[in-house]
Amino acid sequence: MNAIRHLPLVGCVALLYAAIAVFGAEAPVHPVLSIGLPSGASWSLSLGDLLLVIAVVSLYFEVLKATRTSQASVLDHILSLFSFVACLFGFLFVSALGTSTFLLIMVMALFDVIAGFTVTISTARRDFSIPDRQ
Repeated sequence: MNAIRHLPLVGCVALLYAAIAVFGAEAPVHPVLSIGLPSGASWSLSLGDLLLVIAVVSLYFEVLKATRTSQASVLDHILSLFSFVACLFGFLFVSALGTSTFLLIMVMALFDVIAGFTVTISTARRDFSIPDRQ
């Protein structure tokens, strides 16, 4: 159970999108929800859009996880990096993942990697009082 909290959440969303896109054919573009607006327009939410929303929320939690200063945070960063690399290869080499939606999820995975390392380095610099060189 403890190992589950090290899984990169954005990577899990990317994996879910990949499974739906590869095995569900056109499933990510089909509307899941449609709501009539007071303006008369109809707003619809596709499965891909819903996964984007879930990925944004997951990214928030990943940035929160990056603020922890423990040896386990290094494992989190490594798994996030592997997750991004897997997304990149999937985007480049799997035709079903060559979509704008998956590209945005992949950018969130990259942001997770960059934010994680940046927060960890900043926190370590503050904790160990490394003076700035001028």
